Amino acid sequence: MESKYQYFNIGDFRCTLFTDGKHAYDNPGALLFPNAPENELGKALIQYGISIDKWPTWVSDYTCLLIDTGKNKILVETGAGEMLPEAGKLVCNMQAAGISPASIDIVLVTHAHPDHIGGATLFPNARILMNRKEWQFWTGKPKLPRLSDDFQKLLTGMVTTLLKPLRKRVELIDGDTEIVPGISLVETPGHTPGHMALLATSGGEHLVYVGDALIHEIHVETPSWSPIVDVMPEKSVQTRIRLLTEAAETGAIFFGFHMPKLGRITSNTTGFKLLPYSSEVVEKKWTST
Repeated sequence: MESKYQYFNIGDFRCTLFTDGKHAYDNPGALLFPNAPENELGKALIQYGISIDKWPTWVSDYTCLLIDTGKNKILVETGAGEMLPEAGKLVCNMQAAGISPASIDIVLVTHAHPDHIGGATLFPNARILMNRKEWQFWTGKPKLPRLSDDFQKLLTGMVTTLLKPLRKRVELIDGDTEIVPGISLVETPGHTPGHMALLATSGGEHLVYVGDALIHEIHVETPSWSPIVDVMPEKSVQTRIRLLTEAAETGAIFFGFHMPKLGRITSNTTGFKLLPYSSEVVEKKWTST
C-alpha cells in the first residue's frame, strides 16, 4: 500500500511530507549524470545496488512539504496535477490527513517545472510565491540548450499552459526573502535560473529543503554531476555545494522533492555524505491507508 504522509517537527513547526505519487524516467544515467565518467558512475551506482548496464528506468518520488507554524500553513510544491496518471495525488492525500486545500495560506513553488506547479490552482485561498527570475525566464523565450528540440518544445509548452491560470495570483520574489518568522526562501540558481530553496529554523532545529537543486542521493557525494535538465550546470554545482555546506554546518534535516527520505549531511576533507535522520521528534513510520 502506498504511503501517504509523514509527520516531523522543526522546533515549534509541525511539518508533513505528502506524496504526490511517482513517475518512471527512462535512461536515468543520461538524465541524472550525463557528465559522469562511466567507470565512476558504475561504482557509485553499485552502492545503491544498481548495475549501470541494467538500469532502464528510475522511479522517482514526488514529495511536497507542508509547514504549519501555528499561524500559517505553508505548502512547498504542488505536484503534477493532472499531468501524469501516476501522480497528482497531493490534494487527496492532504484530505486523508484532515487538511483542506482551502486552509493553505501560502504556496511556494521552488521552480516552474510541470511536476512542481501542476497543482497550483487547487489552493484557492493561498498566496502563490515564485522567484521573479523564474517567472521571467519561462514567460520570455526560454533557452534549454542541453535538451533535444522536441523535449524543449514539450517542456516549454507545458510550463506555459500551467503558468497562464496563475498570472494574477503569483507574487514575485526578488532575492532571499523571509516569508514568515523562521522560514526563508533563498535563491539557488542552476537547475533553473530562478530556482529557490527553503530554510526553516525553530527551537534550535534547522531544515534545508532543496527542491530540485539535488535530484538523486548520488548528487550529495558527487555534486559536480549535473542532471541534463539543469539549465545552468556550472551554477547548479555551486548551488549544490552551498546547500550541502549549509546543511552540514547547521545539522539541518535535509531532503528534496525527488529525495523524500529525511537525512542529515556530514562533511569532511573528501566531500559530503547523506546519513539517515533519526530523532525522537520524527515519527518514523509513514501513515498508510
